[in-house]
Amino acid sequence: MVAETWEHAYIQANGVRFHYVSQGLDTNQGPLVLLLHGFPEHWYSWRHQIAPLAEAGYRVVAPDMRGYNLSAKPRRGYDIKTLTADVDALIRAFGEESAVVVGHDWGGVIALQFPLDYPEACSKLVIMNAPTVRSWYWGPRNFPRNLYALKMQIPGLVERRRWRDIDTATELTFRRRAVNPDAFSDVDIATFARALKQPGGLSNPMKYYRNLYWPDRWLTRGDRNKRITCPTLFAWGREDHAVRPEFADAAGKNIDDLKIVWIDDASHWVQQDQPEAVNRALLDFLGPATAAPTTAADATAGGEATGNQAGDEKGGTST
Repeated sequence: MVAETWEHAYIQANGVRFHYVSQGLDTNQGPLVLLLHGFPEHWYSWRHQIAPLAEAGYRVVAPDMRGYNLSAKPRRGYDIKTLTADVDALIRAFGEESAVVVGHDWGGVIALQFPLDYPEACSKLVIMNAPTVRSWYWGPRNFPRNLYALKMQIPGLVERRRWRDIDTATELTFRRRAVNPDAFSDVDIATFARALKQPGGLSNPMKYYRNLYWPDRWLTRGDRNKRITCPTLFAWGREDHAVRPEFADAAGKNIDDLKIVWIDDASHWVQQDQPEAVNRALLDFLGPATAAPTTAADATAGGEATGNQAGDEKGGTST
């Protein structure tokens, strides 16, 4: 079990009240690092990365994304453009004009779109096992791996079937796909399941998928020829059978400054399967934490502090 060294708080951004966990936010001088989680997770999926990044001097924030866990769950706003606007608003709410953006799974999909929508707000980009919004689940080339996303297009269907027993579904989702048998403890599974059991805690995260085919593909039609110019790292688990290495190749074609580190013996849940290898890749890429990015003069940093609301090293190959 990971010792808690972080703090919980809330902050208002883009009209939404976000719950977040932070470490070093008020004490460190390094750049802001924003950790964006995927489905069906929340901030807790970064439990192995928060402290090492903060100990290296970075100001680390791991929010619950819109609709997840302790963040607000509005009925609308789950399209890709609103989600990238959430990220920009969070950066500014913490008093910065730019940040290092790190994303995994759906957080990675949003992170890949973010520098296309807000190029000046992304100083560095880190992606873990996530494709672009225009390639994910689209077309016959990813069938039948995209079948679960297709089923999610029918509201209530997946909730009533696969996720009817949230405890069992959560355990299967994480443990069945993990390479490291010790990646997820009973406490970890219970923590993820508890978040999904909240009112709207499962149906709202599924709205991310329900916007994939419409309107996300339409909203990003003008972004096809845009390029990501900030330094970018892909830290990719080799044993991911859903978001396969081909997706890394496709996403990398529009990135000017890209480094890829393949994480051995790691599944889709790469930062939890092999946290030491991922942390090493992160810190090697980010380098020493120096001065923070330029502060937004009219931004108000910080949030409403709350109490505790949380519910073997492998190598990588770089290219």
